[in-house]
Amino acid sequence: MRTPSSPLRPVVERGYRFEALRYGPATGFVPEPIVLRIVDTPQEAIRAIRIQLRANHVFGLTPRELTRALHWSDQGGWVQALAALHRGEPCGFTLMLHGGRHVEWHVRPLTYVSLGAHPCPGPAPLPTAQKSL
Repeated sequence: MRTPSSPLRPVVERGYRFEALRYGPATGFVPEPIVLRIVDTPQEAIRAIRIQLRANHVFGLTPRELTRALHWSDQGGWVQALAALHRGEPCGFTLMLHGGRHVEWHVRPLTYVSLGAHPCPGPAPLPTAQKSL
């Protein structure tokens, strides 16, 4: 257990910044964050996009955009995005909604410093004498 006076060791970690942004007339087409988070793997990021494409935006899509969304999420369009993330490249997908609104998903590989989960190892405990019985 970490005590308040024990120092924290910074740890360099790798992850993927996942964001979904909505643009529309209500915000003057300024991006409005829907989801912003860091995920651990490319698979987790792509899975999140696929779920959101199928579940959250089906009712606001034109027939053409609905076809694009289902093709990307269910028929393998996501494979190229997954490959890009494995190569360390960003990927994304954009859907146009009714009234000029649109939703964008972006995933970017990143390196960040994490504090708190990994306390600095202290000095080794002193050996204790064992009594023989």
